[in-house]
Amino acid sequence: MANNDLSRPHVFIQGTSSRTILALHGTGADEHNILGLAGALDATASVLSPRGMHLESGMSRFFERYADGTFNEQSIDIAVNDLAEFIGAASAEYAIDVSNIFATGFSNGANTASALMIRRPQMLVGAALFGSTIPFAEVEPVDLSGKKIWLANGDHDSYAPVDVSERWVDQLRDFGADVTWLRHPGGHQIVAEHVRIIADELRA
Repeated sequence: MANNDLSRPHVFIQGTSSRTILALHGTGADEHNILGLAGALDATASVLSPRGMHLESGMSRFFERYADGTFNEQSIDIAVNDLAEFIGAASAEYAIDVSNIFATGFSNGANTASALMIRRPQMLVGAALFGSTIPFAEVEPVDLSGKKIWLANGDHDSYAPVDVSERWVDQLRDFGADVTWLRHPGGHQIVAEHVRIIADELRA
């Protein structure tokens, strides 16, 4: 099955505003999993939610990770390229405003959104990243001027340690992005308060 055209399993929900939220699920979920999150962030936006096409022990992900938990960066780049082509096909099919696509995701999906932002910055106006970490060992500088990014992580999330989140926030700001780092005292999860804060700021 192709990863880069409309045969890829996905959901599209037509909204009433020009914004489209690209919703990228976490490991073991599917294209239906974070539709509620996307709607909570902006009930007026259209939603485009594709399935991650890499399987790990039968669970859907967007890219491969090794047994020790590190990321296969070649797999990330393949995933980003396929996703970019899919977004192009979906934009033509659903008349999506390509100048106003905002990404959100949890865990593997959030990392994929970050990678898309780094590799194809022209495709996204911003992102709300939940339970995520730096997708690449070395991140090449990229111009993220005008991009609004929220990083929402738990202080006890072993998947996204605080020191790594701090380094990621600093890098994104160095690239010109407007970054808000939201922290909660829990672990690898999405908390309602962070969703509310981001939704309020998106409406502003």
